[in-house]
Amino acid sequence: MSIAVYRFDNAKRRRSETHDRQRMLTPDYVLEPVRRLLGGIGLDPCTEPDNPTGAAAFYCPPQDGAALPWDAETVFCNPPYGEARDRWVQRCVKEGRQRKVVLLIPAHTETRTFQWALRNAWSTLFLQGRLKFGVLRDNGRQEAASHGSALLSYGVSLLSMSDLGVLVHP
Repeated sequence: MSIAVYRFDNAKRRRSETHDRQRMLTPDYVLEPVRRLLGGIGLDPCTEPDNPTGAAAFYCPPQDGAALPWDAETVFCNPPYGEARDRWVQRCVKEGRQRKVVLLIPAHTETRTFQWALRNAWSTLFLQGRLKFGVLRDNGRQEAASHGSALLSYGVSLLSMSDLGVLVHP
């Protein structure tokens, strides 16, 4: 049996929103250009208690940032990557009608959620390579995503970040 059989484990996509492996920090090489684009992050609705994005306001588990108010002018969202992603994407699209929102999600282009997010985005940036999270594995190498990632924007263009990958305007 091929090792590739085990590569695409749907159990990982079905993890609960609170599973530790669902919470990966956005690497600085992506986060810094997002900060510059937005003129600072007003709200990060889905982060860690130490607020690594430096957002002016933030929510972290066990708070449900997808359900709480998004009163900031700018929002950066790197939601859990399991099935919970659907409601986060819906919230980002909705809020993007009133404020600048940048969403980081897996570039699972075949999924209903990604296609809906893409149809509603102002612009989409398919990031080059797999994100490296800065978390070291036992072998000393950085942990990387098992998939490609994309930034989708609502209420703002990602044009200034096009050096990070391939930019698509709807």
